[in-house]
Amino acid sequence: MPMTETKTNCVEDGAGAQAVRFPDRDLGRAGDAARGATLVVIGGVHGNEPAGLIAGQRVLDRIAREHDEDLQGQVVLLAGNLAALNHADADIRYVDHDLNRLCTDDRFAEPSSTTVEHQQMHELFELLGSIHESCKLSNQRMIVLDLHTTSAPSKPVVAFEDSLPARKHAMRMPCPKYLGIEEEVQGLVIDAVTRRLGCVSYLIEGGQHEDPVSVDVHEAAIWIAMDTAGILPLSSLDADPIGFLRSMSKGRGDTVFDVRHREPIRDADFAILDGIESGTRVHADKTVIAMQGGMEVHSPIHGSVFLPNMQTHKRIGDDGFFIVRQISAGWVNLSARLRNADWVHHVIGVMPGVYHAQDSMLLVDADLACVLRRQVFHLFGYRLVRHDERQGGEGFERFLNGLKAFFKALGRGPIRGADGKGPDAEDERFWIVQRRRLDR
Repeated sequence: MPMTETKTNCVEDGAGAQAVRFPDRDLGRAGDAARGATLVVIGGVHGNEPAGLIAGQRVLDRIAREHDEDLQGQVVLLAGNLAALNHADADIRYVDHDLNRLCTDDRFAEPSSTTVEHQQMHELFELLGSIHESCKLSNQRMIVLDLHTTSAPSKPVVAFEDSLPARKHAMRMPCPKYLGIEEEVQGLVIDAVTRRLGCVSYLIEGGQHEDPVSVDVHEAAIWIAMDTAGILPLSSLDADPIGFLRSMSKGRGDTVFDVRHREPIRDADFAILDGIESGTRVHADKTVIAMQGGMEVHSPIHGSVFLPNMQTHKRIGDDGFFIVRQISAGWVNLSARLRNADWVHHVIGVMPGVYHAQDSMLLVDADLACVLRRQVFHLFGYRLVRHDERQGGEGFERFLNGLKAFFKALGRGPIRGADGKGPDAEDERFWIVQRRRLDR
């Protein structure tokens, strides 16, 4: 029989939820993993972002009242950073480290006792691993939905690693889509879920922290995610989550953006200028976005501002802001058609300046890679594993830079490493790219 388990009084519906303690990481489950896919909903990866947990509790409560026998699968609600969620300071995002930047292989190799967030990370992924093992025993899929809110006013957005399986889920969300954030920031929870467990994982930024509508956005996203996973059809509801999210997106629900630049905070006095918000158009070296250390911070490229940091507490190393650019639906569709063609990857692998490494990785001459980064590697399903800050230029300049790098690599001939084969992976003249795990 399907089982619904909700742990009441864990979250409070509405503003001021921070005053409520979160006694457990596993806040509730509904359904039966043997009957279909499992959707794991994570909220509170940052301590001042409880909206996802409130929304998750709403969904579990409604399932218990109306849909207990209807689920073809399972829904699980998990709290991300219990230490930050239960902290005395309601505005704190993390205690020692940003949990959503910590989840790298190097950090996983460090013991739980290293910092507060190391313990949170190990506990969270131990639980995720246990749920995943249960899904495998039932020969069922696990999908992870990570729910966040923002410090600045913003429309709801979805961000995901651009594999074809992840697209199937994220593209159902009628809100702007953002690709490539996992290349600009290391240690995302969703990225670690995909790398370590091989699961589709994506995140929703539901709006501003204190806005009660952010809870409504997250609730709608959970229902849509359940429908996409085949757990419960939207036709079972008397509400219209897709219509609600589309209205919240103000006609931008089908737009797709590529994350092009991350500006880190380097000084504790970092402050976004008045008038700069998510979506503000900026121009390279002209638009002033922020001030820090008494100096103006200009946009290094053309594009639009994404996730400007207006947190109460800012720390050195945090994200200051991102710059994104819109990409065409035609590019996205072409990418889906081409990236599974074997001949494409063969041609890329024999280009001058490109060398095969282990585990579907390629070493690419950096001058060539910075030009091909979006138009080739992203198009065909490669992600950057290691790169530097060099840019390939714009328009005709990019074309010329690409030609120069191509003929330079062609004229130079093969580079041999210490083993007499390709160059060493540590050689910083090369970027490292890799086919996305879920596309292989």
